[in-house]
Amino acid sequence: MALPAQAQVRIVVGSTVSSDVSAAALALAMKDGSFKRAGLDIQLKNFVQSNQKYDTFKAGAIDMDVNMGAINAAQLFASGVPVQVLRAVTPADIWAVVAPAASPLKGPPDLKGKRFGVVSLSGTNYGATYAAMKLSGVDMMRDMKVSTLPPSAILLALEKKDIDAATLYEPYLTPALKSGRVKVVFKPGDIYQAHYKEPFLALVISGRKDFVAKNRAAATKFVAVMEQTLANLGNNTDAAAKALTEVMPEIKLTPAQVKELLVPYIPNVIKTQNDAATIKAAQNLYDRMLEAKQLRMPAKASEFWIKS
Repeated sequence: MALPAQAQVRIVVGSTVSSDVSAAALALAMKDGSFKRAGLDIQLKNFVQSNQKYDTFKAGAIDMDVNMGAINAAQLFASGVPVQVLRAVTPADIWAVVAPAASPLKGPPDLKGKRFGVVSLSGTNYGATYAAMKLSGVDMMRDMKVSTLPPSAILLALEKKDIDAATLYEPYLTPALKSGRVKVVFKPGDIYQAHYKEPFLALVISGRKDFVAKNRAAATKFVAVMEQTLANLGNNTDAAAKALTEVMPEIKLTPAQVKELLVPYIPNVIKTQNDAATIKAAQNLYDRMLEAKQLRMPAKASEFWIKS
């Protein structure tokens, strides 16, 4: 039974408009009443661009973020923003390096001297690609001609042969592959995990330290609801896809399209909480991203990755 409305804790939650599993779990838990039954009143703020979400988080207008980049969390923490990572959710599985379907490119070594497109020179998009290239003996900044393009322009640039390959991600990746316009050359997250035997931690559930400190029980319940919903997402994909299109109309996809984008990634949800091994994996990631210049200052994961 839901708690009385006056007893519910209000949480302002930020989410990037995305088909990722965390956004889907949030939407489903909002729609099926899971949060209300836990005594939580969720007020969702959607952001088409992640940088706008992070600016809002900095300003204190968001209490929790369900799909913050793990790298972005370290950047915020290093800059003095009171952020705490409560749970890792996904590895870097929605990112892929693609090339035209007829391209002879087969792996990172083939990209030396090539023209390459990325959405930005920061965050998971670039960080995962840089790490995978480096493991294969390729320095993106030294050995390639890298340019930034919005996601909508990447496919056109590939077709016009302005670039030879690019990092693409969902919700753009699956439709591009289905159209036959591109092929996957490699997945950066797969190369990273195969080499280091640990996932490239991509998206996390985070909260503002001041909110979590004042509402510890509510924050714990929030993460618990998200964990339970994520664990059962495979059995509720239709409901989750429908819920996502309803609470996130900016995504501009049908429930069937969202389901198609969602299903392949559900098995990859990170099962562990913020245990010692997960925090160590986060620290290793931050050390590697510092070397990749994705972090300007060292970040100590144990100082802001906490058990919820």
